Amino acid sequence: MEAVIKVSGLKKSFNGVEIIKGIDFSLPKGKVLGIIGPSGSGKSTVLRCLSQLEKVDGGSIEICGQTLVKKGLYCSKQEARKIALSSGLVFQNFNLFPHMSVLKNIMDPQIHVLKKSKEEARETALKLLDRMNLSERVDYYPCQLSGGQQQRVSIARALALNPQVLFFDEPTSALDPELTGEILSVIKDLASEKMTMIIVTHEMAFARDTSDHIIFMDGGVIVEEGQPVDVISNPKQERTKLFLSRFSS
Repeated sequence: MEAVIKVSGLKKSFNGVEIIKGIDFSLPKGKVLGIIGPSGSGKSTVLRCLSQLEKVDGGSIEICGQTLVKKGLYCSKQEARKIALSSGLVFQNFNLFPHMSVLKNIMDPQIHVLKKSKEEARETALKLLDRMNLSERVDYYPCQLSGGQQQRVSIARALALNPQVLFFDEPTSALDPELTGEILSVIKDLASEKMTMIIVTHEMAFARDTSDHIIFMDGGVIVEEGQPVDVISNPKQERTKLFLSRFSS
């Protein structure tokens, strides 16, 4: 099966401290990879490297058949920009533009990045907002929305750029428990439509039920990986067992 993401020997340090210590993984098209682990394990840093928010110190990354970095050496800036268009990142803190309406938050990236006309961008935005059950909020500003609504706008904005793969960085961590379910439901719908995704999450039941493959990270390495039911319900490594003992199934 065609791999959308290929990572080998990935390394990343901050101030001389190695946060990611040479990890390898791949993600086939139409599959969902869940990454779990304690805070500081390197989970979010992996996503930031894949989405070019951080530069790696070593290793190789391929996204949608294009080489972003090979053995620590990056492709040209022009090629990197093209690769960036093939993926979308949904942040834990929404990252919406506070001075723009919901509609404009979704239209503007299409106009400036994809060079769409305002009419095209508006049509796409309205379709996505309807899909997110936000048709009645098009003229609202982010401060007028609940956290769950803001996160749904963030997902719509990412989808508007028509990415081949979506990255989610703890998409429910900034939400009240009662709002978490609506975001998890949206992501499950995307999974059912065979959207290729990498999801960093602390929602263990969600990771187990939605992912095709699970990686458990700790200390910058992959401690254990495999089928969700095996890793989460029947882990083999003691470190994984200790981590998961804090969560109820």
